[in-house]
Amino acid sequence: MNRPQAMMLVTLLAVVGVLGCKSDQDAAQSASGGDATGRRSGAAVENVGYANLNLPSGSALDVTLGTRLSSESASVGDAWSGALSSPVIIEGRTIAPIGSRAGGTVTGVLAAKRGDRAMLDLGLSWFTVGNQEYRVHGRTASVIAGSTRARNLGAIAVATTAGAVAGHAIGGSGKGTLIGAVVGAGAATGVVSQTRGWQVVLKPGMPFTFNTNEAIAIRL
Repeated sequence: MNRPQAMMLVTLLAVVGVLGCKSDQDAAQSASGGDATGRRSGAAVENVGYANLNLPSGSALDVTLGTRLSSESASVGDAWSGALSSPVIIEGRTIAPIGSRAGGTVTGVLAAKRGDRAMLDLGLSWFTVGNQEYRVHGRTASVIAGSTRARNLGAIAVATTAGAVAGHAIGGSGKGTLIGAVVGAGAATGVVSQTRGWQVVLKPGMPFTFNTNEAIAIRL
């Protein structure tokens, strides 16, 4: 073998050696996930099982109140809390079971005064899915003293009792009790008497339904 042929053979062996080393390095990196592609693939594998479900705008959330509120003492912004009284279901899946925590604030209040009806308005601000708290904007109809809703809730039940007591104070007899019943009936309409107002009183255990104002993405 002459000298040029020997040099060509050495060069060829060197190229083969370099290519072999690179192939081994690529194989090692692929096995260990050390390159950028491997890391992205690993992240994709780690995210398997996570999905977002959307709670549509206008969804109804049923809540049982856990806080006592009165139109006489409440202020806008006061916090209240409660629990879901029916599950939140999206696409056939139960996202938040009964008993999941929920809460919000007083968004409107009007204390009773002569000639006006007392009123309380609540807004839903959050509810929980597992250990995750989700912000939400939900509204429900105002509770107005004397309205059918207030009577169904028992939110002004105190009015009739107070009227009967007032009747005894006025007359001190059975006739006084009759007068008291009339006064109490007037208070139950939500119209303020000459002596005091009849407030809206919301008690723990009262049911409310809130309708959401926007869609909410729930991560599972």
